[in-house]
Amino acid sequence: MSVDDWGNLIAKQCVGCGKCTSECNLLGEIGLSPAELVARGVTGEEAFSCALCGACESVCPLGLSPKNVFQAKRIAAVENSEYDIAQYQYLFPDREPNMMSCYREVYGIKYDDIVIPDNASTVFFPGCAMLTYAPALTRKVYAVLKESCDCEGILTECCAKPLKQMGLETNYIEMRAKLVDSIEKHKISKFIMACPGCYYELAELLKPRGISVQTIYEASEITGQLGPYVGVCTIHDACPDRFTGIFAYQVRNNLDQCGVSFIEMNHHQQNTICCGSGGQIGCLRPDLAEKQVKLRLEEAAEAGADILISYCMSCVIHFASEKTNIPVKHALNFLLRCDEDYGVTKEKIAKMFAGSEGTAIWNR
Repeated sequence: MSVDDWGNLIAKQCVGCGKCTSECNLLGEIGLSPAELVARGVTGEEAFSCALCGACESVCPLGLSPKNVFQAKRIAAVENSEYDIAQYQYLFPDREPNMMSCYREVYGIKYDDIVIPDNASTVFFPGCAMLTYAPALTRKVYAVLKESCDCEGILTECCAKPLKQMGLETNYIEMRAKLVDSIEKHKISKFIMACPGCYYELAELLKPRGISVQTIYEASEITGQLGPYVGVCTIHDACPDRFTGIFAYQVRNNLDQCGVSFIEMNHHQQNTICCGSGGQIGCLRPDLAEKQVKLRLEEAAEAGADILISYCMSCVIHFASEKTNIPVKHALNFLLRCDEDYGVTKEKIAKMFAGSEGTAIWNR
């Protein structure tokens, strides 16, 4: 649907109750109700400031979703050259090199030893963030899956979702087609996934093709290695899981089976708030991303938890990079007792672009 199509739905039904504008930093910054905003017209700059997280829809009494207007505007703004998305080409997963492939190259992160056979049935799809920034965890999870699920390899490709978020519709379609070609080449019949964003992005693509899509939490027994935990956790729910809650339920169930106590933050599950990485705003609008990170960490502290757990690696990295008194862990790091320091990830990204060697990498 086009910007006008989504806008007409908003214009006809929005009653201007103010719930979404009080919940969303961007709508609050703009200072207009969704109906007023679509009547005035959404700018490209505003569209690329939206986290596309769905918080607006979760609080709307009518179930309206202003994020769809912003997403459609992103596509239109790119197509009409209204917004120079090329300045962020280092983020494009279909462009080589990109920031993540450079990170893996600089820090020697490789998976060449895990070769997918031509007739693989089951593969692990960790998602770009885990694959890049959590190599020890990626290998640990694969080892568990290999033993318990006859998993035959790690598929290191991208789900293409970042391209859709960036408004690059053509690139998105082409990259998904290449992913399907790769899946058919290896005759893969089952995906086991760790990233909620990838899970929901690919489930709609793969299930109609008869390919099973499972989360790591339902595909394998991962709780056996966790000893007693004396303390209280709180769980940050990822935005892609907001309305379905598959990961939210499964992670809580895994923790409960381990006897781990947890307490909910004010915003959780359907009403969760974005960590600051949604819609790529960590790069596009770092000021808004920073507000989200601080708000979330404040809620975790107010809940009285000893540790903040998330099942999205991008969320974990955003939180862990902030100076905070509450430890931040990925659910899989916690359940499998596999420690990695994600607090240094952003420093390592900055370091790889420093000096003459960093300039050369950036120019590439």
